[in-house]
Amino acid sequence: MANLVDHYLLQLRSLLPAKLRDDVAAELGESIHAAIAERELGLGHALGDEEIATVLKTYGHPLIVAGRYLPVQELISPRVFPLYWYALQAVVIVIAVITGILGGIALLTLGRSGLMQILADGLWFALCAAALVTIVFAILDHYGAGMKTLENFDPRKLELGIFGVRAAPLSPIPRADTVFEIAMLGIFVAWWIGLIEFTPVLGSGVAIGFTGKIEPFFWPVLALSVIDLARLGLDFAYPYRTWPRVLARLIINVAWLTALALVFRMDGLLAATAASDGATASSALVLAQMVFQITVGMLAVVTGALIATDVVRLIRR
Repeated sequence: MANLVDHYLLQLRSLLPAKLRDDVAAELGESIHAAIAERELGLGHALGDEEIATVLKTYGHPLIVAGRYLPVQELISPRVFPLYWYALQAVVIVIAVITGILGGIALLTLGRSGLMQILADGLWFALCAAALVTIVFAILDHYGAGMKTLENFDPRKLELGIFGVRAAPLSPIPRADTVFEIAMLGIFVAWWIGLIEFTPVLGSGVAIGFTGKIEPFFWPVLALSVIDLARLGLDFAYPYRTWPRVLARLIINVAWLTALALVFRMDGLLAATAASDGATASSALVLAQMVFQITVGMLAVVTGALIATDVVRLIRR
């Protein structure tokens, strides 16, 4: 019983302002335990998870419950405001993190003018994104879209967070996710140090590989990978978030995002060799560079989103 009720209250706490968290959780927890005790007294036996889930459903989804304790909003109603606020934080933090990294690189490569341009573009993009998020949630709130999903929630499968990423300040870490990350990072390390050979060869006989410009990244990336694997091993052994471990992952992901940004902005990392003619090799190289930049860009966006969730966890802990 305790695990299911505690998990429900934990998700509720993550949606409330810090000054309300303890009082609301204590008040609601007392009410829930009283309701469960009353039901057990009437039935004559301890409630199972399914029966406890039924009791929790009578209180409503944590998003809806949290909305009852927040100030009434003119544009976004209390039932939607917690989710809107989470989404808005995520979007702004992701943009701020990426802008900061790009701004640092611009300062080193383009000088102060480049930095100011990056910061101005980042601010404008953040304002536009915030406006778009607000409009979308205002429309969803007006038409009640998605509210039936919240009303029909299952307390046994309750997961919240930014964009579906689990974001309770101190929530369990699913071992399946950790195993997947370890496997992916392990394959990358094996390829990075040469245990796995992978040289893309296009149908025209053109082989794509890195040039010598990748060498300065070798040891920093290898060291970062080993540190990240150690962190993941700890997550697997003790699958529960604590603020030092959230902070550690945040720092590691900032380092990854920095490396990705540097790689994205560097020219001449790829080279091509052709079995036929130079024109074919040149065309294949252009295609390979485009695919490479898209892949690195997507990894940077995902890493930025992970950084955003961890920043929110630390702020709201």
